[in-house]
Amino acid sequence: MLKSFNKLVGCRQVLRGLSEGTIRCVVVSEDADDGIKDVLVKAATLKNAQILYAPSMEWLGRSVGIDVGAATVGFLKSEE
Repeated sequence: MLKSFNKLVGCRQVLRGLSEGTIRCVVVSEDADDGIKDVLVKAATLKNAQILYAPSMEWLGRSVGIDVGAATVGFLKSEE
């Protein structure tokens, strides 16, 4: 489903991508820790990245092709 897109998976990688300005969209799992969600949403908002929500960490991990749950996934800006 989301496997073919250029992306970063996990909080550290997504936060790094946001700080570098390479993320266009962040997907946050609804069941992720509230503190993690707050940090991600705040960082994405500051960088004007779109924020979407996934129903669960398990669903998001499976959707991007990993065998574990994912609190967040960041989709990279396309290189033009």
